[in-house]
Amino acid sequence: MCCSCKMSFLILTFVALSLLDGRILVARAQPTPINNPPVVSRPPINQPPVLPSPPVVPRPPINQPPAVPNPPVTQPITPIPSTTQTLVTPPPAEYYFTVEDANFTKFCETRTILTINGTYPGPEIRIQRGQTVRVHVLNKGTYGITIHWHGVKQPRNPWSDGPENVTQCPIQSGKSFTYEVVTSDEIGTLWWHAHSDWSRATVHGAFVILPPTDEIQDTPYRFPNHTLVFSTWYNQDLKEISDIIAANGSAIANATGYTLNGLPGDQVICGNVSEQINNMTVKRGETYLLRLVHAAMHEPQYFGITAHNLTVVARDGALVKPFSTEYVLRVNTNDQNTTGFLIYSDPVDSTINSTFPTLPGATDNSTAFNFTAQLRSLYSRTDAEVPRGNVNLTRIILKVQIDRVNCTGSPNCPSGGGKGAASFNRISFAAPTGLDILRAYIGGNTSLYNTSYLLTPDEVLENATYAYQGTNVIELNYGDPVEIVFQAIDFGPAGVDGQPFDFSQIILGYGLCTVILNRMPVGVWLQL
Repeated sequence: MCCSCKMSFLILTFVALSLLDGRILVARAQPTPINNPPVVSRPPINQPPVLPSPPVVPRPPINQPPAVPNPPVTQPITPIPSTTQTLVTPPPAEYYFTVEDANFTKFCETRTILTINGTYPGPEIRIQRGQTVRVHVLNKGTYGITIHWHGVKQPRNPWSDGPENVTQCPIQSGKSFTYEVVTSDEIGTLWWHAHSDWSRATVHGAFVILPPTDEIQDTPYRFPNHTLVFSTWYNQDLKEISDIIAANGSAIANATGYTLNGLPGDQVICGNVSEQINNMTVKRGETYLLRLVHAAMHEPQYFGITAHNLTVVARDGALVKPFSTEYVLRVNTNDQNTTGFLIYSDPVDSTINSTFPTLPGATDNSTAFNFTAQLRSLYSRTDAEVPRGNVNLTRIILKVQIDRVNCTGSPNCPSGGGKGAASFNRISFAAPTGLDILRAYIGGNTSLYNTSYLLTPDEVLENATYAYQGTNVIELNYGDPVEIVFQAIDFGPAGVDGQPFDFSQIILGYGLCTVILNRMPVGVWLQL
């Protein structure tokens, strides 16, 4: 199946089989909840020292990054084979992105939003497997911005990955940058989005990777396809929302509503309703491939089509074992929906089915877990090479949670001196200043970041009043096998599954548990 930066990204591709008689059917997206329990106060202890900000270091030319050195592979692992043969790829594809403001009227208000080429959602990138993409970005917006290619592995090519202050500094207003996006064995549907503050709410689009022409008949991608991009719409100014949350750690604001390919559907009565509905014309009895891109900010959602079962065939740029379902979970508890219509080109009678599809309830967490449990790779247990026995394996336990950090003395800091923030093992990331982490690493400027990251939860930090803030990293050798256990404390049914990680991974298990620091045996709660 087929997207990512932050908790709500999941891209699914499925086929809708054997379309029924009738003329109009309704597609509905319904949010599912993220239940964040209150943060429990802990007794204060001495805080670890905050790292000093390094001096500003001039950057090398923006389009000529230095070569990445190849560290030795100390523990190679057998790669998972590609499902298709390697063929000669076409020359690089060229795309031109202009970051600019544009006015759009949604949900009864006209707002100025940041866009790519004046469109919402942005342009779709469509290439063949293994093809390189050059995206020339010109920033005509007010603030710096970066673009991330969500789910594209980019082996040995971190310079074009896009996370702000990690692999590059923001593209400043009036400046340009060329991304050379290197694909490998990805196939299907991914997406791209801004990776700076909340700008990705409107700066995003689909990234479609097709198999070679002579292979397409052996894949689900042979069917006629439609791309459906689900987005979040805010009538508030996104920069103001982002600044308020950064200043006081307040809860994420509820969206005004949701859109399907930029349209809110018929649930909002403003102006010409027919111009607000996404229509998809289909032929009775045909099979169609639907590419779902969930670009909403923080809301896991369900998707269904009235009177139809769906067959999930791919996720996040890879085929999966197909399974049939009445709905799809795409990774707030508000009740907004967005709708679209299937319009039959050859109706056999005048029957109109305009009821909503039946979807799980907003608090039905078990159904969300059950859907995710059906996702399986095409490989069997014997295909996946899992390191066994006495191997040089790095083991990491990462506890993910909504936490609190000390903001005493800062403007807008809540009473009590603490504000909400996310953390891994109670370490909350602090972005570097003056230089991104990648260039600091290449240039040997190790004062910019701290390599003493906790590989397991630490009892001292667990009992601290606030999480520690720092620019902390985990250094690994290229090619080394790593075992990671994620303990998602506060993120609801999507858990850490909502954000795919951009490296080759073999999921050994998952499940629910009560975590007692790092002392609980893994086998007690992993479902294999």
